[in-house]
Amino acid sequence: MTTNKAGKQQLSNAFDFDKGMTALDDDERALVERRKRILGTMGPLFYDRPVHIVRGQAAHLFDASGNDYLDCYNNVACVGHANPRVREAVNDQLGRQDTHSRYLQDEILDYGERLLHSFPDALDRVNFTNSGSESNDLALRMARVYTGHQGVVVTAHAYHGITSLVSSISPSFGTGVPLAPFLATVEVADVLTSKQPESQVRATLKQRFEDAFQKLHDGGFGVSAVLLDQIFSSDGILPGATGWVGDIAQAVHRAGGILIADEVQSGFARTGEAFWGFQRHHADADMVTTGKPMANGIPTGAVIYKHKIGEAFASCTRYFNTFGGNPVSMRAAGAVLDEIEERHLLSHAQKIGEELSAQLLQLLGGTPRFRGIRHAGLFLGIDIGSSDSTSSDPMAARAIISKLRDMFILISSSGPDGSTLKLRPPLVFSSSDVDRFMKACSTLVDEGYFG
Repeated sequence: MTTNKAGKQQLSNAFDFDKGMTALDDDERALVERRKRILGTMGPLFYDRPVHIVRGQAAHLFDASGNDYLDCYNNVACVGHANPRVREAVNDQLGRQDTHSRYLQDEILDYGERLLHSFPDALDRVNFTNSGSESNDLALRMARVYTGHQGVVVTAHAYHGITSLVSSISPSFGTGVPLAPFLATVEVADVLTSKQPESQVRATLKQRFEDAFQKLHDGGFGVSAVLLDQIFSSDGILPGATGWVGDIAQAVHRAGGILIADEVQSGFARTGEAFWGFQRHHADADMVTTGKPMANGIPTGAVIYKHKIGEAFASCTRYFNTFGGNPVSMRAAGAVLDEIEERHLLSHAQKIGEELSAQLLQLLGGTPRFRGIRHAGLFLGIDIGSSDSTSSDPMAARAIISKLRDMFILISSSGPDGSTLKLRPPLVFSSSDVDRFMKACSTLVDEGYFG
């Protein structure tokens, strides 16, 4: 990512509305201009030439000209684009009723019970929202009430959502969105990408978080919560040193706060090793937040929590969300669980992730720009550097992304400067999809994109 003079953090793979129009054909230019007239330019588009998507199937998207794009990026449609089971569940419920949760309804209870069953017994209550942003906002409010403190700790390049509260604790927005005075940040990427022994990595991270706790205590804020994306996507995709988040959970409890596990990116079988990312780290999470992949594209989110936290919150206020937990969303979310369970997508993500990672390492290992690969299940990060030094190279990463897009392969990037290629395909990604992706990467190697 880059930052402009106003402090706005630019998406590393974003279309440039000022400079990018000349590269478009007439139809593309007209559609982008129409979008600008209606939506403005606040919302970014991906790629130097944006893709006009009209339909999808499994791990594939199709544009207005009928071109088949292999989707290696989309975790929202986690059980596949246009999933028939999700569609049928939504259609059936729309023919019945879809109203708010102030009435007694079976759908929210049926799904809530199933969802809680996937968590440790201590996480025994759930409230529903419409998105990960709303989930994180509610979780932070609950943490404040329960602990009596205000301070929050996140990682140095974290992104946790778009509400006023959550954006103020999301450093990845850049200085254009002022960070909260009650926020402390911790750099983790340098340690988690190092070659240090795991015990040293864990000790270093624990000390950094304890220093952050002390800073908040000294500032009079105390510590309400550590909020951590369990795959650390915005920090560069950092699944390593399994167990260090468990250390931080113990440390924040001693400091008077709680651990909130943000599972928007890592949850619902994404990492292959465990259904939830915090389980990989053996962490005693007090609250868990979910969003994007929960209902395969139907806006849905949730906060799962220990009942004592909810009781403290309910004793002085209340939470009601008109659309949160609506029957259509609950039926869609239930269909997602059906697909994950019946198609064994947890073990599938592990298997295909290992297959893809191993083939990439074999192909790219030794190429000048390749700086390493990290993955957990179907979430992969590939570091790209300059050919003649050890420095990262976001422009080279962008060139690779753009070339793949022209070959009808969709990926994106991550990390503080956008130099980490980001692969996060639907969980139904198949071995034949791996073959197609690897063939494209082989072509890029032959053409010198990896140095």
